[in-house]
Amino acid sequence: MPDKANPGPERPDILVSVDGEFTGPIPPLFSMISFGAVAYAADGKELSRFKANLLELAGSARDPVSMAWWAEHPEAWAAATKNPIGPEEGMRNFDAWLRSLGGRPRLMGWPLPVDFLFIYWYYVRFLGERPPFGKDGLDIKSYAAGKLGLEFGAASRTVKEDLDWLGIRVRGLEHDPADDADRQGRLYFALSARRP
Repeated sequence: MPDKANPGPERPDILVSVDGEFTGPIPPLFSMISFGAVAYAADGKELSRFKANLLELAGSARDPVSMAWWAEHPEAWAAATKNPIGPEEGMRNFDAWLRSLGGRPRLMGWPLPVDFLFIYWYYVRFLGERPPFGKDGLDIKSYAAGKLGLEFGAASRTVKEDLDWLGIRVRGLEHDPADDADRQGRLYFALSARRP
C-alpha cells in the first residue's frame, strides 16, 4: 500500500505535442476523424509517437466550411479517413500509449485549444474518466508570442509563415496529424532554446 506521507519521487512531465483533424469546430456536433501525438524527453528527443483514424460519431454532422476545405485537399482527407477504428478503441489505445510513457503527459499544440477540446471530450466521453494529462496544456502560439516579444496576432504571421531563422519549416503541412504534431513540437523546442 502506498505511503501517503512518503509518496516517493514525483513522475516527470512528458511533453506531448498533439494535432487533430475534424469535420467541424466542436464535439459532439462534429467529429474528430484523425489525431496524432508525439512525446518528447526534456531535451527535445522524440520518445514515441501515436496516430489513429476514427469513425465519425453517430449522428454527428459535417460542417460546410470544414468540408469545403477537405474538398480542396482530397489526399489529406483520404489519409485521415483510411482504416478508421471506433472512437472508444482509439481512445483506449491512446490512453495505453500515454501511460506507457513513464511520466505525466502534458499536452501542447499550435494552437492547442481546439485540439485539446476534442481530445479531452473524446477521452471523457469514451473512457468515462479524467485524462492523465489534466485540464491544461501549453499553447505554442502563446509561448511564441511571449518568447519573441510579439503581439499575439503577430505570432501566427511571424512564426508560422517563416521559421527558417529557427531552423524549422512549418509551411507545407500535409495534415498528417502525427507529422504535424512533430513539427509543432520541434517548433516549441527551437523556441525554448532561443535566448531572449
